[in-house]
Amino acid sequence: MSDNTAIILAAGQGTRLRPITNNIPKCMVEIASKPMLDWQLDVLTEAGIENIVVVTGYLDGKIDDPRIEKVHNEEYNSTNMIYSLFCAEKYLQGDVIISYGDIIYSEEVLSKVMNSEEDIVVASDEEWLPYWQQRCDDPLSDAETFRKGANNRVLTLGQKAKSIDEIEGQFTGLIKLSGEGCLDYKATYHTCKEDLECLENAWESGRSLRNAYMTDILNHLAGEGKVHYTPIQRGWFEVDNQRDLQIANREIN
Repeated sequence: MSDNTAIILAAGQGTRLRPITNNIPKCMVEIASKPMLDWQLDVLTEAGIENIVVVTGYLDGKIDDPRIEKVHNEEYNSTNMIYSLFCAEKYLQGDVIISYGDIIYSEEVLSKVMNSEEDIVVASDEEWLPYWQQRCDDPLSDAETFRKGANNRVLTLGQKAKSIDEIEGQFTGLIKLSGEGCLDYKATYHTCKEDLECLENAWESGRSLRNAYMTDILNHLAGEGKVHYTPIQRGWFEVDNQRDLQIANREIN
């Protein structure tokens, strides 16, 4: 497994975590006295992943660890996840783990994703609802659609949900691509980049390609039958705001 690469997308400013993020990037916010980035690096290195790339942006100089190679998204202020990922496009080959910089996850969760046989795999939390009820007064205001098909196939994800029935799991920000999955990702991105309509409205998301979310490309690929999920039962946290931070600190401590 040591041939695997991990790409952590950590360019964001974390405006909803201010004032904590006034002087540090979001991924350096501490949970239980350890930065989120360190939680991820420890789990990844424990799993034998030696090639770890961190896409930085905001306060890039505050991210420094001998275990990582940094790629800087100079346009972090005006771009989103897909743009950040393709700043590190040369690393999209072979088996790759892609992770958001504002999550932490257990070794068990990572292992499940890494051991999935499919080409494009996302971790889906089956026990998302109690967690979202802690995070939000109204889970529907934040949780996104996740519809499942046969054989662990994802039918759709990342859309605005009208009812809880449309949410059969929750995408966690953790993805595994095989070599074939990397080729699909790159072909989908470059096809969009060369199409004026897609450039302005990436995969019919209502967002330009520069501002496209990770779920926009995943939802498009899911429509082509190319995305699968591996079910998990918690074992991860996302920290988007002060309330999330309190929950993670409380539960880990």
